[in-house]
Amino acid sequence: MLQLTHKIELQPNNKAQTHFKKAFGCARLAYNWGLAKWKENYQKGIKSNHFALKKEFNALKKTHYPFVYEVSKYATAQPFNHLNLAFQKFFKDLKLGKVSYPRFKRKREYQGSFYIGGDQIKIIQGSTKDYLKIPNLPKIKMTEKLRFKGKVNGATITQKGDKFYVSIQTNTTQEEFNRTHKPIANNHTLGIDTGIKAFASLSNGLQIFAPKPLNRLARRLKRLSRQLSKKRHSKTKNDGIKKSANFLKASLRLNRLHTRIANTRNNFLHKLSTALVRHAKTLCLESLKVKNMLKNSKLAKALSDVSISAFNTLLEYKAKYYGRKILRADAFYPSSKTCSSCGNKKADLTLNDRVYKCGVCGVVVDRDFNASVNLVRHLVSGVPTELTPADMTALLSDFAKNGLVTSMVETGIQQKPQSLKFFSIDRIL
Repeated sequence: MLQLTHKIELQPNNKAQTHFKKAFGCARLAYNWGLAKWKENYQKGIKSNHFALKKEFNALKKTHYPFVYEVSKYATAQPFNHLNLAFQKFFKDLKLGKVSYPRFKRKREYQGSFYIGGDQIKIIQGSTKDYLKIPNLPKIKMTEKLRFKGKVNGATITQKGDKFYVSIQTNTTQEEFNRTHKPIANNHTLGIDTGIKAFASLSNGLQIFAPKPLNRLARRLKRLSRQLSKKRHSKTKNDGIKKSANFLKASLRLNRLHTRIANTRNNFLHKLSTALVRHAKTLCLESLKVKNMLKNSKLAKALSDVSISAFNTLLEYKAKYYGRKILRADAFYPSSKTCSSCGNKKADLTLNDRVYKCGVCGVVVDRDFNASVNLVRHLVSGVPTELTPADMTALLSDFAKNGLVTSMVETGIQQKPQSLKFFSIDRIL
C-alpha cells in the first residue's frame, strides 16, 4: 500500500472560514501548552511524554478551555504528536552537535493549519467537482476532484494568504498509482549535476534552468516588507492597540507574494522531478551537503532560490513510487574536476571555470555536463546510456508540456536558455 496526499484548494463560505480560524487557534494553543508544560516538568526533574501531556490537557479542557469543543477533537490532539516529533528531532540533532529546541508557535495573519482524522471527514463526489464534509459545517466545494482512489486516513486544512487548502491523505495500491502516474518502460541511466547557473545538467546533453522567483521578485518583496513595517500593529498582547486595517491589507499583500514565490519554485521542482523519474530507470547524483553550502554568504541566497535540497527530497520519494533507483556519489568525489574522457584530475579548477579544458587529452567540454557524465561512470562503472531518438523526443515533449526551460550543450559552448516550445527536436536528433 502507498500513502499518497492530494492538496486541493477549497472555496469555504464565511462560516467555514471562521470555523477554520478557530481550529487554527485551538491547535496553536494545544501545542504551546504542551511545550510550556514540557519545559516546566524538565525544570522540576520530571520526565515528560506526549501521551501524558495530552491526557492532562484533556482533563483541563472542560474547565479551562471550553471553547475547544467547538472544533474537531483532532485539532487539539494532533499537536501533541507534532510536539513529540519536534523533541525527537531535537534529541537526534543534539547527538550531532546541533541545537534545534522546539519553539512556541505565534499567531500569524492569514496562516494556520489543523488536522482532522479520517473518521470525521467525507468526500462527496459531484458531477464536475467534489465536496468536503466535516462535522458542524455544510459541505465545502473543492476546486478539483480527488485524484486517488482508496481509504482516506485524514486531512490537513491550511491557510496561505486568503486561500484555504486541504491535503487529503489516502491509502492506495500500486496499481491505482500506476493508473494515474504511468512510468515509461526503459533501462536508461541519467547523470544529474545540480547547480545554480543551470539547475540540472543531464548526461544526455540537456540543461534545465530554474525560474529563480526570489531573484526575480526581490525588489517587490523588499518594498512590501518595508511598507508593512511602517504600519501600526500590536507589539504585545495587552497594550490595547489593535492591528489597523492598513496593516492587515499590507500583511495580506506580502503573504500573497511569499506564496507566489514558493508556488513557482515548488511547481518547477515537482514537474522536473516527475519527468526525470518517469524517463530514467537509474539516476546518478552527488551527495551534496546543502547546509554547509549555505554558509557561503555569497551563494546562500541563490542556493535557497533554486532549493536543491527540496529537489533531492522529491526525487527520493518519487523514485520509490515509480520503482526507480537513485545512486549517489560520495560528497568528496571530484565529479567536476575529473576529465570524462581520460580520467585526469584537474586540481586547480575554480567555480569561475565554466568550461572544462583537459591539459592531458585536450578535450573541451561544458563543466556541468562533464560532471554529470562522470557521475554515471563512477556509480555504474560504464558509459552513460544513450537515449534513442524516440526516447529523446518523448523526454523533450514532456519538458515542453510542463514549460521547463532548457538548452542543449555543445562542446566548449555555453548556449543561452530557451523554451522547448520553440526548440527544434529534429535539429537535436
